[in-house]
Amino acid sequence: MHYIQRMNRGVVKLLTLTSLLMIFALIVAACGGDDPTPTPVPPAATATPVPEAAPAATPVPKAKATPTPKPKAAPKAAPKPAPTAVPKPPPAPSVMDFKGKTVRITVGYAPGGGFDTYARVFAVHLKDALKGKPNVIISNLPGASTLIAAKSAVNRPVRDNQVDIVLVINTLLINTVLGGVEGFSPTDLTYLGSPDFAPSDNTWCVRTSVSDSLDGILKAGRDFTLAQIGHIDSYGLHSQWLKDRGMPFTLVYNYSGTSDMNAAFNRKEVEIAPTCRQSEVENNPEWNQGFATPLFYVSKEPAWVTEGKAAGKWPWATTFTDFAKAKLNASADELAAIQAIVDTSQSTRVFAMPASTPDNVVSALRVAFSDVIESEAFIADMKKRKYDVGLLTGSALQASIESLNNLPPASLAIVKDLFAAK
Repeated sequence: MHYIQRMNRGVVKLLTLTSLLMIFALIVAACGGDDPTPTPVPPAATATPVPEAAPAATPVPKAKATPTPKPKAAPKAAPKPAPTAVPKPPPAPSVMDFKGKTVRITVGYAPGGGFDTYARVFAVHLKDALKGKPNVIISNLPGASTLIAAKSAVNRPVRDNQVDIVLVINTLLINTVLGGVEGFSPTDLTYLGSPDFAPSDNTWCVRTSVSDSLDGILKAGRDFTLAQIGHIDSYGLHSQWLKDRGMPFTLVYNYSGTSDMNAAFNRKEVEIAPTCRQSEVENNPEWNQGFATPLFYVSKEPAWVTEGKAAGKWPWATTFTDFAKAKLNASADELAAIQAIVDTSQSTRVFAMPASTPDNVVSALRVAFSDVIESEAFIADMKKRKYDVGLLTGSALQASIESLNNLPPASLAIVKDLFAAK
């Protein structure tokens, strides 16, 4: 009985083991997937034997490898400078329209002389230079070396339909700077400029029938009559100084202008004229044909004097300052005073406006004045009349006048004395 029971337990173990093997086989078959020929696994690589480490040697410092220079990159092009912004020109001032207005030019001398000629020719060209072509008229108001004309323009009320210009002599302005004019100041006027800026060739001449040389006058033992307009024009200042230094002159005043003095000289009313410059000789050709003998000139030798000296005549004719130094022993202070007067007399005719004139009118007239004086048409018209043209601005004129204040005190005293009322 016990034997049968042991046999039964062995059969059970065998059956159990067989069942387990069958289950394991089914699991392995399932793990093979769909590929009946699985990819063979490569055999394991043979490991390379690692050599035994050598004993540590004393380390040798490694030499620094010289770096291979990198090729230089091509230089970068210099950056183009940013374009400089061109400043915009200031907007052009609006052009004033003078249509329907009247421009009145008051001349400080009588009709027919150099001042009047400049004014009338200027008036023709000014009309065309101003927009609207205003009516331009001339009036003459002589007296007191143009002071009467200046005061008249200054005291005239400002009107919308009228523009006032006055033509005065430069010595009036010099005198006002020196404080010699009562009731008138340089600030009463705004200056447009001068149209006759040039070295002066004013020349003093004696009628040849009276004397044919400078020494003849110096040794005559009597006085000679000398035509003058006023005390403080360029003729009067030089002539007065000569008289004060002993020249035998009797100054005959109150001629209305250059043409009036020339007429008095021609009709033998006076013996000496201070007006024998080139332009006046061309207007009076008989002067260079034996009627007149030159004595001295301001600073520029007229062509007719140069030609006569080349022909052996008038060797004494020289500049005013050289004459004063050689014949009258003028001192350094006197020569400095004379030179200051010469410098300020290189322009004679001054166009100005009352200081009360509106700024826009002044600006328009200043532009028109410069345009006219520098125009070929105006220059040609004045050349026909034997007058030279040169522009001097109002500011430059004022600077030359104020330079008188830089004279040495003794020289300034001489100038002030000459401008003092006689």
